[in-house]
This record gives sequence, C-alpha cells and structure tokens, in this order.
Amino acid sequence: MIDEIMNTPVQIYMLVLPRVHLLDLAAPAQIFAHEALQGQAELHYISPSEQQGSHQGLKLADLEPLPEQLPENSWLLLIGTSRLSQHISEPEYQKAISWLHRTGESAALVAGICSGTLLAARAGLLEGKRCTTHHELIEILREMAPRAKVQEDCIFIRDERVWSSAGITTGLDLCLQLVSDFWGHDKALSIARGLVLYQRRSGHEQQLSFWLNHRNHIHSRVHKVQDMIMSAPGHTWTLSELAAKVHLSERHLSRLFSQATGHNLQDYLQQARVELARQLLEQTRLSLDEIAERCGFQAERSLRRTWSRWMPDTPSTYRRSNMDAAIQ
Repeated sequence: MIDEIMNTPVQIYMLVLPRVHLLDLAAPAQIFAHEALQGQAELHYISPSEQQGSHQGLKLADLEPLPEQLPENSWLLLIGTSRLSQHISEPEYQKAISWLHRTGESAALVAGICSGTLLAARAGLLEGKRCTTHHELIEILREMAPRAKVQEDCIFIRDERVWSSAGITTGLDLCLQLVSDFWGHDKALSIARGLVLYQRRSGHEQQLSFWLNHRNHIHSRVHKVQDMIMSAPGHTWTLSELAAKVHLSERHLSRLFSQATGHNLQDYLQQARVELARQLLEQTRLSLDEIAERCGFQAERSLRRTWSRWMPDTPSTYRRSNMDAAIQ
C-alpha cells in the first residue's frame, strides 16, 4: 500500500495509442479528475502523435509528446486499444514500446488497463509479476510474457508497483482501489457514490462474474427479472412479486426462467444473495448478522446454510482468506 499522502499533486501519465478504447481512457480520467481529488492529481495524455483516433471514431487532439523522462513518483497508465495484439508491430506502437522500455522503470506505478497490459509485457515490465488482462487476451499475454504470473480469475491485480486490469469497467475498479490506497477508503467511496456505481469491487472477483453469467439469452422479461434481482439482491423477492412485475403467471415465469438461464428462479435468488454477502465480506467490517440482514436472510444461520450450498468454505473463512490476500 501507498502509505503517505503527498503534498504535491500526483502526476498521472496516460499513454494513448491508435484505436484507443474510449472507456478504457475515460474510466481513469473520470476518477482522477473528480472534484474530490481537486489539486491532488494532475493528468497528462501522452502519445507518439499529437492526434489519435479512437476505436469508436472520436478524434483525440492536443496530446502531449512522450516525455524524455518521467518525474519522480509519477504514475503511468497504459490504456487499452482495439486489437492491440494485431497492431503492436506498427510504428507508433513500436515507438511507444521502445519509450516504455527505456522509461517505464522510473515510474512509481505502472498500470495496464485491459489490453494495455500487453504493452507492459512487450516492454519487459512483467517479468515474474502477477498480472491480468481481458479474458480474451489471456493466452496472448502468456505468450508475450512467459515469465509473468498471468492470472485469469480476477478483474484487477497488483504486484508491487505493477497493476493490471481486465479492462472496460474494471479500469474503474482498479483506479478506485488506487484512490483508496493513496487518498483513503472514504474518498474512494465518495467518488464511487458520485459515479453512481452499484458496488466497488475488490479485484478478487472472477472476470465473468455471477452478474454476467446466465445472461446469454434473448428473453426480455427474464432479463428484466435478473435486472431487478441485481439491483436489490437483499430484497425479499417472491415468485409472485417478480411474476407480477413482468406480467407473467408464476408458472410461466418459472418455466421461462429455467429455460433461459439453466437455473430455477429460487437457486438464482440464493446465488444473488450469496454474491452480495461475498462482496460485503470483502468490502466491509459488518458482522455476519448484519450481512445476513442486508442480504435478505432471516438470520446468520440461514446465511451460513445457503452459503455452504454455493461456496466451498464458510463466510468467516472466506473473509479471513480475502484479508490475507489483500495483505500480500
């Protein structure tokens, strides 16, 4: 953890290359430019060229040139681009990688956002480091950095000064964790609330989490039921209440939900509540009784019983192991 809050603004350099993904760029920009950090972080958008085109078609102009040296205690964020692995031999990418190989070691912190981790790999910054990237690029990362400890079971990870994330929305999670480590947990929560983020994730979540699983279907009413459960997993949902909200009979909803998701509705509700409990165990110091109440369980015993059905350990063991992982 970064233990000391600096008196001068942190200089944050974001490397922008052709076909940059706008959300990979906007996520850290939105967080570090937040009014809660006013005067404490200074952003620089750097690139081999003064102008770059994004994957989405928007042009980015007035980009700063790659600096000869990075200031002491600066942060360097490597922003993901579309099909980076296919374009990495292009001149601008090669120029950036050469610069990164020369100057990357001087940054106090290097963070790969989505495919940006591949740039760190090609520049030789991941030797022996735990790292991750988008799940579709995991094998490419392993090929580029054979001595790295590539992780595919997390949304972001830190190994000493090197951070990496799975990309897209996980860039938000990584940057909020940086805010928490550097400026304090309360400030990170304040920014998360300001951005109307449902839950600030810790990094240990799998990339394809419960909330993303079982959504590969075309039944709009089942999607609506899943959205309602996701928005309030601790609510005491009943089959009759859910069926009424989507204008189906209970029997029809049960049958349709099982066909679309492969799970019966009661099991899905249980898993949603266990998922919320897991997040609260990671991110709060609430007692098991308090967590049980927030997650819609009648009592701690009910939480433990349902947890044991879907998880390999106990809630207390999970909390201890997660705390140990955070310390490492």
